[in-house]
Amino acid sequence: MGARLAARRHRQELGRALHFHADRPGPATVLGIVLAWLGMCGLTLINPAESIALTIAPSMTFTLMWGLILLYLSGERLVVCERGMIIGSTAPFVHPYVVRYDEINPGSLVPLLGAQRYAKETEMGDFPQSTVRRYWWTRRGIHFVGPSAADARRRRALLAVVMDPPPRSVDGRWLWFAGTGRTSPGQVSAQIAQAAGDSGAVALAQAAAHVPVRELSGDPADAPAHLPGTRAR
Repeated sequence: MGARLAARRHRQELGRALHFHADRPGPATVLGIVLAWLGMCGLTLINPAESIALTIAPSMTFTLMWGLILLYLSGERLVVCERGMIIGSTAPFVHPYVVRYDEINPGSLVPLLGAQRYAKETEMGDFPQSTVRRYWWTRRGIHFVGPSAADARRRRALLAVVMDPPPRSVDGRWLWFAGTGRTSPGQVSAQIAQAAGDSGAVALAQAAAHVPVRELSGDPADAPAHLPGTRAR
């Protein structure tokens, strides 16, 4: 639906959008898609059809197919608003999640490096999950403990049973991760702290204002120290 459209849709609840962060695929992923497209198009020229139209048609189909794949992979956003965040894919026909600041556990929000090790450290596995917005290219992001995906979705979803993880925090709530793209996760956590403080979520703002950036090790034994609110192994 687009990040700005999502921000307008949820403005009554979250207020004005302040900062937009995109966790887009890196150069290696884009290059891989381009090479796959070139390879598939090249195969159609080995034994071309009798007419030009039939020869071009498969290449146009592959262009559309890989273009849509890249479009959907590039839709991941983190939008910092006045009273909460919009997290998730904003690709066409996809709806992101809404998390208000008063739904986040104070002290659980931390900026992270080494996001590719998040699955191992939390023991959540690499299977895509609603509350963990992490891809193979994601290196930076923020972690926090908050509401369930069902509550944050604000709508029904057909794949919820498959995608929604169980509660995994020490108080029976849900772990969240959102990539910050090229932006420093420390900068994003500072933006969230400022917005949370201005909206009245003082405890969250004070805890997140000066929290240092943490580098994940991938060892589940380090999870409680690196990821506040995570259950000890």
